[in-house]
Amino acid sequence: MSYRTTVVGSYPRPDFTGDTLKKPSLTDADIVALVTWAAKDQASLGLDVITDGEGYRENMYYFYQRRLDGISFENMPKKTFGTAGFGIECARVVDTIKNPRCQLARWWKLARESAPANVRVKQTVTGPHVLARFSVNERPDLYPDEQALCRAYAKILSEELTAVIDAGCDFIQFDEPMWTEAPEQSSWAADILNELIDSLKGRARIGLHVCGGNPRRKRVYFTKYTDLVPAFSKVKIDEVSLEHCTLSYDLMTLWDQWKFKGDLALGVIDQRSDALEDTEVIRKRVEPALAHFPRERLVLTSECGFGHVPLDITRAKLKALTTAAKTL
Repeated sequence: MSYRTTVVGSYPRPDFTGDTLKKPSLTDADIVALVTWAAKDQASLGLDVITDGEGYRENMYYFYQRRLDGISFENMPKKTFGTAGFGIECARVVDTIKNPRCQLARWWKLARESAPANVRVKQTVTGPHVLARFSVNERPDLYPDEQALCRAYAKILSEELTAVIDAGCDFIQFDEPMWTEAPEQSSWAADILNELIDSLKGRARIGLHVCGGNPRRKRVYFTKYTDLVPAFSKVKIDEVSLEHCTLSYDLMTLWDQWKFKGDLALGVIDQRSDALEDTEVIRKRVEPALAHFPRERLVLTSECGFGHVPLDITRAKLKALTTAAKTL
């Protein structure tokens, strides 16, 4: 039996826009063409589970915030995060957050129609904690603390994802890298994520991706996964997607503390490096996980998304991944 393969989420735009944290917005026609192309391109590499490519996003938080009432992009303050000097201008919360216009259901359906029937298309979505962290809350009368703001974003995401599921999607993956930036918030963030998951009423498989950030192909948060055990232990997920091959510590110690019963999407491809992995390298990276998970519960993937990676390198790395999955 071959290992299953997937991508974390983002895929490069075919016309490389430069390594920027704030990609330009696209027209409706541009998005249609991009999603169609991205789904076909990923499927052509032999992946079992793909995404819509996320290429329409300005970035993983602006995309949602720009398409909500109550958020202002004027006079944005710069906030810094983590210990690696990462910072970015953050949108301001100026009124009630409402009226989402992200069209996730439309883009998922287009990706589904563009991919072969035997390829699964998951919907990747930025988690509510990320959106709260990358906001400047100027309405404490509406949202008195970060938990209240996070919960407001969760409500918006529930509306969007309910429409995605209604369109036929059966696999939702939340991306919550800021758990590693603010581990002291991860437990209540997991509670709010559970509320969001509950609102979807068990109608889809639920995945969770947690990494150390990936702006400009650099890790910027260094919290160990074992520090997130209280959050991991309570979150209601079927699959977890984690970094592995470039961590400065042994990921496998996590399973001594977290008795996870779901599937592990294991980061065996380093998207931060241009060096291409071969089957033997991937085999060595998979081997430690087999002591904790049977192969049918392992999914092979990269450590994070490819949105900042040149297309030729992305294709080569993912082709190496799918080749190894069949060989192994």
